[in-house]
Amino acid sequence: MALPSDALSAENEKLLLLGNHAAHLIHDWNNVLTLLQAHCAELPPSDAATDLTASLDEAAALPRQLLSYLRLSPPTRTRISLDEWLPSVEPSLRQLLGRRFRFYPDYAAPALAVSVDVAQLRNALINLTLNARAALGDSGRVRLITAPHPTGVALALHDNGHGFDEETRARLFEPFFTTRTDNHRTGLGLASVKAFVDAHGGALTVESQPNQGTVFTLMLPLVP
Repeated sequence: MALPSDALSAENEKLLLLGNHAAHLIHDWNNVLTLLQAHCAELPPSDAATDLTASLDEAAALPRQLLSYLRLSPPTRTRISLDEWLPSVEPSLRQLLGRRFRFYPDYAAPALAVSVDVAQLRNALINLTLNARAALGDSGRVRLITAPHPTGVALALHDNGHGFDEETRARLFEPFFTTRTDNHRTGLGLASVKAFVDAHGGALTVESQPNQGTVFTLMLPLVP
């Protein structure tokens, strides 16, 4: 379902305002991170210090993801095998889901490689996982699957949550659209996933029905 022209204009104005403020916010953000990284470097060696350093490195990648979403910065690509890379992000996804929910990885594309911005891919998976967690209620399961696809590699996240009706499904990737009623979601999560896939020449599909769960599938092109 297409949005009316006045609604599209309002969304474009929001994105323009966001772009105008992005550079200033990123400058301040990087200043704070630089200070934190300097303090972190002075900590005695420990697992906690290592985890903190890794978290700060991830935080440093966020501004680049915002700029890429706004089409102000191209993605920084790395050739990876999804099946080999995905286990490194599994602990973060499990932690986001929490102990109430079951997580099942199922990777079936071991010999296939893609060229992606790994920070953006990680963020896309985090956004999809958070979306799945919100749909699951008090319990449920999430499956993360890879499989060969005629045009590349399919990376799919399944949940058995409440699902969406057709009207909601048609609007899922609109910037600032959200089905959440709290103030903790911006409505940019799924829009940023779509922007990531588009920037990498792939395709994103969603299958969902009320009370039947949801499947988001990212189809990414192969590289030699």
